[in-house]
Amino acid sequence: MEQLFTALKKFAFLNEDLRFYLEGALKTTPHKKGDILVEIGSVCRRIGFIEKGLIRGYRYKRNVERTSYFLGEGDIVISIRSFFTQKPARERIEALEDCIIHSITYDELKYGYKTYPAFQEHRAEILQKYYLLSEEREDMRQLRTYERFLYLMDNQPHLAARIEDKYLASYLGISPYTFSRHKSRYTERGAKKPR
Repeated sequence: MEQLFTALKKFAFLNEDLRFYLEGALKTTPHKKGDILVEIGSVCRRIGFIEKGLIRGYRYKRNVERTSYFLGEGDIVISIRSFFTQKPARERIEALEDCIIHSITYDELKYGYKTYPAFQEHRAEILQKYYLLSEEREDMRQLRTYERFLYLMDNQPHLAARIEDKYLASYLGISPYTFSRHKSRYTERGAKKPR
């Protein structure tokens, strides 16, 4: 749980009262690879901080999985629309690795915002971070397919090392075959670089 408090301190000052509240409210849950954290049609009741592991959020379009995002250590995991509206989720969130997640309920989060004004600073900084990440993903998806692949390899190489190609292809909006072709091209390009 200390990683969460370290992360919060990077966003804004974390006073002792707020820390004490969060220590009491947060629930630490281990999840196994393959566990579904949020199911399509269910209501997302918790917002969590990933201490360990990797998750992905995805939807179905014409019965095909479309990966929206990957989140790992130090990230906040949430089905945004479902959590903030308390209505059924349109996406599924799945653990791609064994995970440890510290989470808080919707009501506990709202109480924290009302009771500890300093928590609003953390909220604003976190919202800004994830809005920017969302815009970067959208910008990446506007690129041509090989440029999308290069963006992934240049900006998120840690994902390529931890995630199955089929999920990466889904994230980039390309077929596994096209992903494999781009990967071969990229590997050949790297092999031809002068030493």
